[in-house]
Amino acid sequence: MEAELTKSERNQIAEILNRRANEIAGFSGDYRKEGNHFGSVELALTREIERLRRLAERVSPHEPEDDGD
Repeated sequence: MEAELTKSERNQIAEILNRRANEIAGFSGDYRKEGNHFGSVELALTREIERLRRLAERVSPHEPEDDGD
């Protein structure tokens, strides 16, 4: 079994993680609009969004753009 992921696989995983983070962020925004919400749930959602985005960055870090210098 191959241990290393290809660049394409890493990009796909990062895309899935970012998509899930965005879904949770959308839900979180709607949740905050409701008058009856809990700070602990809001904090948990925020932490999960940050965790997923951090994982996505670790799996497939952004490469610096070459500006042609």
